[in-house]
Amino acid sequence: MFFSLHVLLSLTLAVLSVTASPIPEGLLQLRTQSCSDVHVLFARGTAEIGILGTVVGPPFCAALSKALGRKSVAFEGIDYPATIARFLVGGDPGASITMASRVSSIAGQCPNARIVMSGYSQGAQVTHNPANRLSASVQKRVNAVVTFGDPFDKKNLPGILQDRRDTFCNTGDLICSGLPVVLAPHLAYGSDAPNAAKFVASLV
Repeated sequence: MFFSLHVLLSLTLAVLSVTASPIPEGLLQLRTQSCSDVHVLFARGTAEIGILGTVVGPPFCAALSKALGRKSVAFEGIDYPATIARFLVGGDPGASITMASRVSSIAGQCPNARIVMSGYSQGAQVTHNPANRLSASVQKRVNAVVTFGDPFDKKNLPGILQDRRDTFCNTGDLICSGLPVVLAPHLAYGSDAPNAAKFVASLV
């Protein structure tokens, strides 16, 4: 049974990586400034192409830029392999370390920056896992946590982060139920980008 689920996940993600729309022209995968008003760290889903992926990253980035108006926004993708094998063991460990390191670095270097942690699918795992690596003081610097198609939907984040969390899980998305099966609802989170952006805007 596990083998068949693994195969189904592999085939579905292979199709996704080939057929997904490319990042729109003019939308940067990685936008960095020395200290932006809002700094977003985003982890893409398994097998997605590019640093931001295609399903959630680009539309979320665009929606945030619109929702935050004149505030400067750095939308940074976590660059990691995003393999199926790492998804099946709970998320890429190296990506989790990178996410925690970047959050701590931004918190230290940019005392006035608002920090957002976010991820889609395996990227949601990569958003959950670093949370326990953050000190209590750094956790307080994270203003919002947003996940999409979250395999850890039922797991609470530590400390104050749980109160600053919004998770988007569609009806029928088996990934959110902990099953390694990608169905159509798991590929539809781009439509949630405006609501996710409004949530972030309310906290930053």
